[in-house]
Amino acid sequence: MRSLLLPATLILLLSAQVPAIARDDQCGEYTSVDIGETTVELGGKANYMHFRSSTQMNASDGSKFNNLSGQCTGGAVLYPDNTIEAEGLCAVSDVDGDVLTYGFTQARGKMEGKYTRKGGTGKFANATETGWFRPIKLDGEVTRGNWGGKNACK
Repeated sequence: MRSLLLPATLILLLSAQVPAIARDDQCGEYTSVDIGETTVELGGKANYMHFRSSTQMNASDGSKFNNLSGQCTGGAVLYPDNTIEAEGLCAVSDVDGDVLTYGFTQARGKMEGKYTRKGGTGKFANATETGWFRPIKLDGEVTRGNWGGKNACK
């Protein structure tokens, strides 16, 4: 049975739409679609959720980080004060079949998270850049947002 807790919590946190903040180091946009979750109650004080999502990243034409798609998985702790903290790992590929992996974290109560590229195959083998991501709009099970970072766009 699908839990409604994560979408409900994210709605409270995102208020369905968050004003976009223009940043000089913005590289592109992402779309993430929830494809599975399991929630476990932690002693009545919080809930732990394991989640899976399908994700797509877009960047400017010519960027090797444009038009990537794949899967993410991770966990989140949902606190009674409607804050969350989350951590996970994603693997995405481009049209050539090269794979990029990256880890992400979102600290409790923060709207913006951080990612670290962990390498991959082909053109992504030595990718180690770090950056940020920010959810902008939640529409049911679909989250849209922006991502970027210093020297992370090309």
